[in-house]
Amino acid sequence: IKTLEQEISDAHMAIEQAQMDLQRATEDRKAENFEFQKTVSDQTVTIEVLKQALDKLATYYDFLQQSKSSVHKQTPPVPQKEYSKSKGASGVMEMLEKLIHEAADLRKGSQESEGSAQAAYETLIADTNGSVEALQKEITSKSAAKSGAHKDMLAAESDLSDTMKELEGLNKYNSELHAECDYLLKNFDLRQQKRGEEIEALQQAKQIL
Repeated sequence: IKTLEQEISDAHMAIEQAQMDLQRATEDRKAENFEFQKTVSDQTVTIEVLKQALDKLATYYDFLQQSKSSVHKQTPPVPQKEYSKSKGASGVMEMLEKLIHEAADLRKGSQESEGSAQAAYETLIADTNGSVEALQKEITSKSAAKSGAHKDMLAAESDLSDTMKELEGLNKYNSELHAECDYLLKNFDLRQQKRGEEIEALQQAKQIL
Protein backbone atom coordinates (compact mmCIF):
# COMPACT_ATOMS: atom_id res chain seq x y z
CA ILE A 1 0.00 0.00 0.00
CA LYS A 2 2.84 2.40 0.81
CA THR A 3 4.38 1.70 -2.59
CA LEU A 4 1.07 2.45 -4.32
CA GLU A 5 0.65 5.64 -2.29
CA GLN A 6 4.14 6.80 -3.31
CA GLU A 7 3.52 5.99 -6.97
CA ILE A 8 0.18 7.85 -6.90
CA SER A 9 1.87 10.85 -5.26
CA ASP A 10 4.63 10.78 -7.89
CA ALA A 11 2.02 10.69 -10.67
CA HIS A 12 0.22 13.73 -9.20
CA MET A 13 3.53 15.61 -9.01
CA ALA A 14 4.35 14.67 -12.60
CA ILE A 15 0.97 16.04 -13.76
CA GLU A 16 1.53 19.29 -11.88
CA GLN A 17 5.02 19.65 -13.37
CA ALA A 18 3.75 18.94 -16.90
CA GLN A 19 0.99 21.52 -16.51
CA MET A 20 3.45 24.10 -15.18
CA ASP A 21 5.82 23.44 -18.09
CA LEU A 22 2.94 23.82 -20.54
CA GLN A 23 1.85 27.07 -18.91
CA ARG A 24 5.39 28.47 -19.21
CA ALA A 25 5.55 27.31 -22.84
CA THR A 26 2.21 29.02 -23.51
CA GLU A 27 3.48 32.28 -22.04
CA ASP A 28 6.67 32.03 -24.11
CA ARG A 29 4.63 31.27 -27.24
CA LYS A 30 2.45 34.32 -26.68
CA ALA A 31 5.53 36.51 -26.25
CA GLU A 32 7.15 35.03 -29.37
CA ASN A 33 3.97 35.52 -31.40
CA PHE A 34 3.71 39.12 -30.22
CA GLU A 35 7.27 39.76 -31.40
CA PHE A 36 6.50 38.00 -34.68
CA GLN A 37 3.42 40.13 -35.31
CA LYS A 38 5.41 43.27 -34.50
CA THR A 39 8.30 42.27 -36.77
CA VAL A 40 6.00 41.44 -39.70
CA SER A 41 4.06 44.66 -39.22
CA ASP A 42 7.24 46.76 -39.00
CA GLN A 43 8.83 45.13 -42.04
CA THR A 44 5.63 45.41 -44.07
CA VAL A 45 5.43 49.13 -43.31
CA THR A 46 9.14 49.50 -44.09
CA ILE A 47 8.73 47.74 -47.44
CA GLU A 48 5.78 49.93 -48.39
CA VAL A 49 7.60 53.14 -47.43
CA LEU A 50 10.74 52.10 -49.31
CA LYS A 51 8.71 51.13 -52.39
CA GLN A 52 6.96 54.49 -52.34
CA ALA A 53 10.33 56.24 -52.08
CA LEU A 54 11.74 54.12 -54.89
CA ASP A 55 8.70 54.81 -57.10
CA LYS A 56 8.95 58.55 -56.51
CA LEU A 57 12.65 58.52 -57.25
CA ALA A 58 12.09 56.52 -60.44
CA THR A 59 9.31 58.92 -61.48
CA TYR A 60 11.62 61.86 -60.86
CA TYR A 61 14.38 60.40 -63.05
CA ASP A 62 11.83 59.53 -65.76
CA PHE A 63 10.70 63.15 -65.71
CA LEU A 64 14.29 64.33 -66.14
CA GLN A 65 14.77 61.90 -69.01
CA GLN A 66 11.67 63.21 -70.76
CA SER A 67 12.82 66.79 -70.22
CA LYS A 68 16.14 65.90 -71.84
CA SER A 69 14.37 64.48 -74.92
CA SER A 70 12.25 67.61 -75.25
CA VAL A 71 15.33 69.86 -75.19
CA HIS A 72 16.94 67.87 -78.03
CA LYS A 73 13.90 68.64 -80.26
CA GLN A 74 14.32 72.45 -80.00
CA THR A 75 14.94 74.43 -83.28
CA PRO A 76 17.50 75.73 -83.94
CA PRO A 77 19.50 73.17 -81.96
CA VAL A 78 21.11 74.59 -78.87
CA PRO A 79 24.17 72.77 -77.52
CA GLN A 80 23.14 70.95 -74.36
CA LYS A 81 25.16 68.93 -71.96
CA GLU A 82 23.99 65.30 -72.24
CA TYR A 83 22.09 64.19 -69.14
CA SER A 84 22.84 60.85 -67.57
CA LYS A 85 21.68 59.33 -64.34
CA SER A 86 24.28 60.26 -61.74
CA LYS A 87 26.15 57.56 -59.96
CA GLY A 88 24.82 58.95 -56.69
CA ALA A 89 21.21 58.66 -57.80
CA SER A 90 21.77 55.15 -59.10
CA GLY A 91 23.39 54.23 -55.82
CA VAL A 92 20.42 55.53 -53.84
CA MET A 93 17.96 53.47 -55.88
CA GLU A 94 20.10 50.36 -55.54
CA MET A 95 20.31 50.94 -51.78
CA LEU A 96 16.52 51.26 -51.57
CA GLU A 97 16.02 48.06 -53.55
CA LYS A 98 18.51 46.27 -51.29
CA LEU A 99 16.67 47.48 -48.18
CA ILE A 100 13.38 46.29 -49.64
CA HIS A 101 14.82 42.83 -50.29
CA GLU A 102 16.34 42.67 -46.81
CA ALA A 103 13.05 43.66 -45.19
CA ALA A 104 11.20 41.08 -47.30
CA ASP A 105 13.73 38.38 -46.35
CA LEU A 106 13.42 39.29 -42.68
CA ARG A 107 9.64 39.10 -42.88
CA LYS A 108 9.81 35.73 -44.66
CA GLY A 109 12.31 34.39 -42.12
CA SER A 110 10.09 35.55 -39.27
CA GLN A 111 7.09 33.82 -40.83
CA GLU A 112 9.03 30.56 -41.23
CA SER A 113 10.30 30.74 -37.64
CA GLU A 114 6.80 31.47 -36.39
CA GLY A 115 5.45 28.46 -38.27
CA SER A 116 8.11 26.17 -36.79
CA ALA A 117 7.60 27.55 -33.28
CA GLN A 118 3.81 27.15 -33.51
CA ALA A 119 4.16 23.57 -34.79
CA ALA A 120 6.54 22.73 -31.93
CA TYR A 121 4.13 24.29 -29.42
CA GLU A 122 1.19 22.29 -30.79
CA THR A 123 3.29 19.12 -30.56
CA LEU A 124 4.14 19.98 -26.95
CA ILE A 125 0.44 20.44 -26.16
CA ALA A 126 -0.42 17.07 -27.70
CA ASP A 127 2.44 15.31 -25.90
CA THR A 128 1.59 16.96 -22.57
CA ASN A 129 -2.10 16.09 -22.88
CA GLY A 130 -1.16 12.51 -23.73
CA SER A 131 1.17 12.27 -20.74
CA VAL A 132 -1.38 13.78 -18.36
CA GLU A 133 -4.09 11.42 -19.62
CA ALA A 134 -1.79 8.42 -19.14
CA LEU A 135 -0.85 9.58 -15.63
CA GLN A 136 -4.50 10.11 -14.72
CA LYS A 137 -5.32 6.57 -15.86
CA GLU A 138 -2.38 5.32 -13.80
CA ILE A 139 -3.68 7.21 -10.75
CA THR A 140 -7.17 5.76 -11.22
CA SER A 141 -5.82 2.24 -11.64
CA LYS A 142 -3.46 2.44 -8.67
CA SER A 143 -6.09 4.11 -6.49
CA ALA A 144 -8.38 1.15 -7.20
CA ALA A 145 -5.52 -1.23 -6.44
CA LYS A 146 -4.82 0.66 -3.21
CA SER A 147 -8.49 0.46 -2.22
CA GLY A 148 -8.50 -3.29 -2.89
CA ALA A 149 -5.27 -3.75 -0.97
CA HIS A 150 -6.69 -1.75 1.93
CA LYS A 151 -9.80 -3.95 2.02
CA ASP A 152 -7.61 -7.06 1.91
CA MET A 153 -5.52 -5.65 4.76
CA LEU A 154 -8.63 -4.97 6.86
CA ALA A 155 -9.92 -8.47 6.14
CA ALA A 156 -6.54 -9.95 7.07
CA GLU A 157 -6.44 -7.90 10.27
CA SER A 158 -9.98 -9.07 11.11
CA ASP A 159 -9.01 -12.69 10.45
CA LEU A 160 -5.90 -12.24 12.57
CA SER A 161 -7.96 -10.74 15.39
CA ASP A 162 -10.44 -13.64 15.24
CA THR A 163 -7.58 -16.13 15.18
CA MET A 164 -5.90 -14.46 18.16
CA LYS A 165 -9.18 -14.55 20.10
CA GLU A 166 -9.59 -18.21 19.23
CA LEU A 167 -6.04 -18.94 20.32
CA GLU A 168 -6.62 -17.07 23.55
CA GLY A 169 -9.75 -19.16 24.17
CA LEU A 170 -7.87 -22.37 23.42
CA ASN A 171 -5.03 -21.29 25.66
CA LYS A 172 -7.46 -20.55 28.49
CA TYR A 173 -9.16 -23.89 28.00
CA ASN A 174 -5.79 -25.60 27.93
CA SER A 175 -4.80 -23.91 31.18
CA GLU A 176 -8.06 -24.95 32.84
CA LEU A 177 -7.71 -28.50 31.55
CA HIS A 178 -4.12 -28.64 32.69
CA ALA A 179 -5.10 -27.40 36.16
CA GLU A 180 -7.86 -30.01 36.36
CA CYS A 181 -5.42 -32.74 35.31
CA ASP A 182 -2.94 -31.57 37.91
CA TYR A 183 -5.68 -31.68 40.54
CA LEU A 184 -6.71 -35.17 39.53
CA LEU A 185 -3.14 -36.43 39.54
CA LYS A 186 -2.41 -34.77 42.83
CA ASN A 187 -5.44 -36.35 44.57
CA PHE A 188 -5.35 -39.71 42.78
CA ASP A 189 -3.53 -41.56 45.60
CA LEU A 190 -5.78 -40.07 48.27
CA ARG A 191 -8.86 -41.09 46.32
CA GLN A 192 -7.48 -44.59 45.82
CA GLN A 193 -6.83 -44.90 49.55
CA LYS A 194 -10.32 -43.72 50.44
CA ARG A 195 -11.85 -46.05 47.90
CA GLY A 196 -9.83 -48.94 49.37
CA GLU A 197 -11.08 -48.05 52.83
CA GLU A 198 -14.62 -47.90 51.56
CA ILE A 199 -14.26 -51.34 49.94
CA GLU A 200 -12.77 -52.81 53.10
CA ALA A 201 -15.59 -51.33 55.19
CA LEU A 202 -18.14 -52.86 52.86
CA GLN A 203 -16.45 -56.28 53.13
CA GLN A 204 -16.45 -56.11 56.93
CA ALA A 205 -20.09 -55.17 56.89
CA LYS A 206 -20.84 -58.20 54.73
CA GLN A 207 -19.02 -60.49 57.18
CA ILE A 208 -21.02 -59.17 60.10
CA LEU A 209 -24.18 -59.79 58.19
